[in-house]
Amino acid sequence: MTEARELSSQFPSIQFDPLTCIFHPKSEEEIIQLVQHASSNSLQVRVIGSGHSVQESILSTAQGAINISLDQYRKVTFNEDGTVTVQAGCYLGQHAPEKWENTLFYQLDQKGLAAPDMGGITHQAVGGFTTMGCAGGSVQYAYTDSIVAISFVDGQGVVHSYRQGKDSEFEAVLVSMGLMGIVSTLTFKPDERFNIIGDETCYALDDVNCPIDFFGSGTPGRPSLEQFLRQTEYTRLLWWPQKGAERIVIWKARRMEAADYNGITGPPENFQPKPYLEFPVILGSQIPAQVAASLFYQLSAGWPTLVENWIPEGLLRDLVEAIIEETYETYILPFVINLFAPVYNRDVVTSEPYPSLPCPFGNLFSDEVRVVELGRNTDSNPMQGTASLGSSGRRAAGGPVLRLLPPGAGTMTDATRVTSIPIDLWNDVLARMPPGVNPHLSKLESALSERGLKLPRYYHIHVPSEVLQGLEVGSRAASQDPVGTQNFWDNWYSSLPMDNDVSDFLMPTEFTELWIPIEKTQEVMNKLRDFYEKGGFKATGSFSCEIYSGKADDLWLSPAYKQDVVRVDVFWFHDLFRSEDELKAFYQQYWELLREYDFRPHWAKYLPEGDMGPAYLAQRYPMWKQFLELRARRDPKQLFVTDYWRNALGIPKANS
Repeated sequence: MTEARELSSQFPSIQFDPLTCIFHPKSEEEIIQLVQHASSNSLQVRVIGSGHSVQESILSTAQGAINISLDQYRKVTFNEDGTVTVQAGCYLGQHAPEKWENTLFYQLDQKGLAAPDMGGITHQAVGGFTTMGCAGGSVQYAYTDSIVAISFVDGQGVVHSYRQGKDSEFEAVLVSMGLMGIVSTLTFKPDERFNIIGDETCYALDDVNCPIDFFGSGTPGRPSLEQFLRQTEYTRLLWWPQKGAERIVIWKARRMEAADYNGITGPPENFQPKPYLEFPVILGSQIPAQVAASLFYQLSAGWPTLVENWIPEGLLRDLVEAIIEETYETYILPFVINLFAPVYNRDVVTSEPYPSLPCPFGNLFSDEVRVVELGRNTDSNPMQGTASLGSSGRRAAGGPVLRLLPPGAGTMTDATRVTSIPIDLWNDVLARMPPGVNPHLSKLESALSERGLKLPRYYHIHVPSEVLQGLEVGSRAASQDPVGTQNFWDNWYSSLPMDNDVSDFLMPTEFTELWIPIEKTQEVMNKLRDFYEKGGFKATGSFSCEIYSGKADDLWLSPAYKQDVVRVDVFWFHDLFRSEDELKAFYQQYWELLREYDFRPHWAKYLPEGDMGPAYLAQRYPMWKQFLELRARRDPKQLFVTDYWRNALGIPKANS
C-alpha cells in the first residue's frame, strides 16, 4: 500500500490511517477530491463500510487503489418536512464501532421515530447496509420502504441526487453494491417509534403440537410455513438439521398495541423492557455461554490438529481419536446443540436443560486447573484495522485461535478470565456417553493409569479483554420461562435485531444467503429435509441454517425485486483449521441443490461461482441489462469495478 501512503501527502486535509492505508474523508467535497484523483489516474476506488461483507466485495487490492471509510462522515439532519437525511458513514445502531448516541437509530428514537425494519445486527454503516440490499425478516415491513432519496458521487466526481417517485433511476442505484459510485447521503421518511413483543420457542421437527406445518400445505389452525411467513410481522427460524438434534427455533415478534401494556411491561411512557436473550444466562451474563459455544466450535473444527499437537503419537492418541470419531456426529454434537437450543418442555421451568449426573469415568481426570485461551491470531495479515478486512479477512487475521496452556504458563497480557470459578468441561458429556463407547473409555483410563497420567478436568477460559468490553456484560436474570422458550418485549431498536449480542470474534460466522420466491417455500423445505437426511453430516455441518423472509420491492438488483421471498441463509463457523476452499465446497452443495428454484443470492455474502455466475444471474434479474448500461455511464473508467465484481456480474473491461 505504498502508493496510498504517497497519495495521502497530496490530500493533507483528508484523514489517512497509515496502518490500514484507508482514507477517512469528512465531507462530500473530500470524497469528490479522492474520486477525481482516481479518475485522472485510472485508480480503483472502494468504500469498506463496516467490514461486515465478504472481504473481496468491499476492498480493492489493485495497485494504487484508494480504499475509503466513511466513518468520519456520519451527520444526521432532521428536515422540516419530516424526513431525515443521513450521511452514508453513519452507523445504524447498537454495538457499532461508535458511541450509541452517534448512531442513526438512537437519534431517531430520541425524536420519537423508528426504522420500519432492520437486519439481525445493526453495527453496519447506513450506506453499505443499503447498497448491498440487506433486509430484516418480514414481508410486511422493509428497511428500504422508508428511503425517499439518495445522492452519490459517480466515477467522474459528479454528484447525482434521486428522489423516489420522481427520478426513474432511484430504483437502479439504491442497491448497486458501490458500482455506480460512492453513496453520499440517504434520506428517510421514518415510522413513528414503536415497541415489540414476541417469543422464541424451539420445537422438535416431529412435534405434533408445533404451531407451524413446516413441510406441508397447512391445516386449520396450523399454517404452512409460507402462510406463517406472510402473516407474521417479524420472524426468523433457525433449523438444526443434524441427526439426533432435528429441531427448529422460531423467533417471532410484532409491534405492541395498547392492550399489550400491563403492570409488568409498564405503560408506553414508562416502558420496562424484557430484552430477547440470544444465549443462556450464566452468572448474570450471556458471555460465558457464548465463549463456551465458541470454544466448542473451535474444538469441533480443529480437533484432529489439536489432538496431534497435544497428545503424543501412539495408543493414547489412537484411543482419543477413536472416541471422538465414534461419538461426535451422533452424540457430542446433538448434546451441545441441546445445551444452547433445548427443545420446548411445557412442564419444566429451569435454566438447566440437563440435570447434572455423576461421571462413571472420574479416574480419567485430575483436579488440576488448566487454561484454555481463545487468543487473537495476528500472524496472517499485517492490516489489523478491523473495518478494512471484511468478514472473512477479519476473522482469518483476527482470530480466534485456540491454545491449551500448560500449568504456570502466562496468558496474553490483555487477556481476561471469563469466569471466577473453573469450568468442568467433561462431566456432563462423559456421564451421557452411549454404552458402545465405554470400552474405548476403559482402555483410555487403563492407558493413562499405566503411564501415571490423568487428564485435566477443570479449566479457566481466557479471551482478549476488548472482546468482553464489546459485549453486554451487565447483570441479567436467568429466564424463568419453560425450557426451550422465552417471552420478550423491548424497544424497536434493541431486540428486533436479534443477533446483536453475538460477538464477531467469538462466533465468526460466514454466510451464503439465497432468496427464493416465497410461493416455493414448501418445495424448498422438503428439498432441504431430503438433502439433510440423505447427506448426513456432510450436508448439515455442525451449524444451523436460518430461514426467514423478505418483502418485495422495485429495486432493480434487489434479490426481492418484484417478489416476496423465503431466504435460506447457510451458516459456516469460520475457524482457523479449515480453508476457504472447504467453505466454498460446503456452500456449493446448497447452490446446486436450490438452483432449480431460481434463487437470487445476497450480494454481501458468498456468491455462487462457475455456471451460476453472471449468465445465471442475468436470467433472474429483469433489469440486469439496464443496470449494467447505467452503471457504465456513471463509471465509464470502471473506478469502482474490482476483479471480484467484474467476475460476479460479467462486466467487460472498459475500452482504454
